[in-house]
Amino acid sequence: MKKLFIIVGASMLMWACGGSDGKKEQPKTFQEVEEEFASTLTASDTTQVFQIATQVMDSLKSGNVEWAVGNFFEMSDEGVPSPLGDEARERMLNRFKKFPVVDYEMDYYSFSTPELNDLKYRTFFRERDSSGNAPAISLMFNPVKKDDKWFLCIKEASQPAKDAKNAIDPRQIVE
Repeated sequence: MKKLFIIVGASMLMWACGGSDGKKEQPKTFQEVEEEFASTLTASDTTQVFQIATQVMDSLKSGNVEWAVGNFFEMSDEGVPSPLGDEARERMLNRFKKFPVVDYEMDYYSFSTPELNDLKYRTFFRERDSSGNAPAISLMFNPVKKDDKWFLCIKEASQPAKDAKNAIDPRQIVE
């Protein structure tokens, strides 16, 4: 009877701790997570992101900076896209005051996960010369998909980007 009690107790303990059912989920690589997310995307997702970005970029170009910056988001500490806070909003308004968008072009885009993507623009703050050259700076967005809706978040320097030194190694394990 004592042995039966020990066996039942040990079995319950193993079950409570996720025990030995043999179905332990293996960690995934970043590449696997990207592929999984890519399989959920549709042409409509890409279209939605480009429509939002084009509206914002055209607004910046036409001088409607307040409206454009009002449509920028940042990730909250809880991982939810939220309108820019006062400090970030002022920083962006000052940026476009010093470097107005005279013209722009998309540099590249890449979808990786619902919370980590790249949409990079080159913004020109002076008219192009006869050779087509003009001073430019980059503007990087992190389009975020939350509850089937896309938000145009500002990409923070600390966030990995495909073209940056801090790009994520596709073989890196994601917890």
